[in-house]
Amino acid sequence: DDRVQRIRLAGILHDIGKIGVPDSILGKPGPLNAEEWVQMRRHPELGARILSSHELDDVRDWILSHHERPDGTGYPRGLNAEEISLEASIVAVGDAYEAMTSDRVYRMSIGPEAARRELRENAGTQFDERVVQALLRALARESIPVS
Repeated sequence: DDRVQRIRLAGILHDIGKIGVPDSILGKPGPLNAEEWVQMRRHPELGARILSSHELDDVRDWILSHHERPDGTGYPRGLNAEEISLEASIVAVGDAYEAMTSDRVYRMSIGPEAARRELRENAGTQFDERVVQALLRALARESIPVS
């Protein structure tokens, strides 16, 4: 129960570092340019610095790593699958699903079915395959009508 609550807290706080990203970038109604991406990619490190309390060591590490990818192409540290904690992977998959199924200033939601497809297609490269499968199972249970 405690670990689940800590992961939930990380999910709530995962983008706290965006407080240090200019509003002009966060609310830009189109694609970001290279310099804007450099600034945006700083948000996990900024978030980790904001959460510098010893009591949040675990949460801070998960937030720092939530944009890392199993294939090693993520940021900020370019970690690969074995170096990324399960908790950071859970935050990453939850964040991605929420982002894809929500309207944003720069694009409309792609919808739940397309988001599920995107997660399946990128499982093992962008996302931890175990976490994707767990989320898809949970979403499938959720969509079954209860009589």
